[in-house]
Amino acid sequence: MSITALCYVLIYFYGLLKAFTTNPVYGLYTYLFAFYLHAPARWWGRSLPDLRWSFLAALVTLIAIFSSPAHQKKVWFSFFENKLFAFFVFYLIIQSFWALNFEIHKEYLFLGIKFLILIFIIQNSMKSEKDIIGFVVLNLLGVCYFTYLGMFVKTGGRLEGLGTPGMESANQLGQHMATILVFSAFLLMTDLGKKKFLLIVPLVLALNGVLLTQSRGVMIGVLVAGFASLFVIPPKAKKQFVIYACLAIFGGSALVGPQLIERFSSIAPDESGEQDKSAESRMVIINAQMDMFFESPLLGYGHRGTLLLSKEFIPAEYHTKTKGGSSARASHNFLFALLVDHGLVGTTLYLLIVFSCLVKMYKISKTTRYHEDSLVLVLVLTGMGLSLICLMVAGMGSNNKKLEIDIWLYAMIPVIYGKIMDARRERESLGSEHEADAQKEHVL
Repeated sequence: MSITALCYVLIYFYGLLKAFTTNPVYGLYTYLFAFYLHAPARWWGRSLPDLRWSFLAALVTLIAIFSSPAHQKKVWFSFFENKLFAFFVFYLIIQSFWALNFEIHKEYLFLGIKFLILIFIIQNSMKSEKDIIGFVVLNLLGVCYFTYLGMFVKTGGRLEGLGTPGMESANQLGQHMATILVFSAFLLMTDLGKKKFLLIVPLVLALNGVLLTQSRGVMIGVLVAGFASLFVIPPKAKKQFVIYACLAIFGGSALVGPQLIERFSSIAPDESGEQDKSAESRMVIINAQMDMFFESPLLGYGHRGTLLLSKEFIPAEYHTKTKGGSSARASHNFLFALLVDHGLVGTTLYLLIVFSCLVKMYKISKTTRYHEDSLVLVLVLTGMGLSLICLMVAGMGSNNKKLEIDIWLYAMIPVIYGKIMDARRERESLGSEHEADAQKEHVL
């Protein structure tokens, strides 16, 4: 066993032990540790036993949560988003009866159930502001590790194929990394003191990693999120926001490589009328997906409906080879993948989750000036709401339906919102009690 593998095992099992002895959040941190390093895909992981490292960490964390003291209330259906996602998973179960391919649909159904459990684990691990900061920082460090692999291990070409489940392509990897980058950056505007400046180097590395994926959709998503931030940034952080935004624009411009510029310039046809085949094919697929959707607008076809119907609706010249050697074409657009796969019923349920999360972020950003809210919680919530916008926009150019990062956001945004609102109610209650006591003293 190599030294790297030995360190991995020691850190991994130490985290699981801490989940039982100290706080279940250490089990979640261990899950993130296993998620980013993903031992089976690394050279040093070949000497380790064939364990499902992420699954084991999630299972241990779940047991630690239920083993925690009985007085610690478990969070679940108190959040509207949780109910919506549970209904979405229930709809996936019902869809099994008419899905075009039950085996393929079953994969996404099991993934949905896993995501449902993961939401429960994340929300019941986040007990304090410190836990939330730890979650953000660990994700940022994980993205830095991806950047390291792109700079020194997988040199040349786009950053992709790192072996991490669910993020095989550069577009999927870029969407995950950009989402983390957006909400991590907001920690720089908090009142955490000088230690927050330690995040500058990891943030620069994360930005470089996003650019290494050369994903046009991701960059558009980041720009849209940046524009949206102008309308929701809390007043206390506006001055810092302007400074860091200018530095980000300058730094990003310096890091942009010629390959990414060339990819953007290839979207529009050149003087000869030639257009990038990738950009052209996406419009062809979307037009075909519209036809698929109108044939079953309400209920959908089940998971990977676009792939299964591509031979019938998409011209053969736009097909690609599948793992089985046959010719087909999958969806490259998250919204149309939802519409084709799950119809208006499933799409409405899913988009309501996104809308509800964004409403929570907007509500806090507009009312925080009237309350003594934790600036850390408000800014992390704002960052996560904006990162969700980034992810949804990026998904218009590449299907991110199976990514985990949006599930993390659906779990974290309600939890942070709940903590802010609980703190407000507690302050109002204390204020009412003080006022009542003052009135009694005045009467006496």
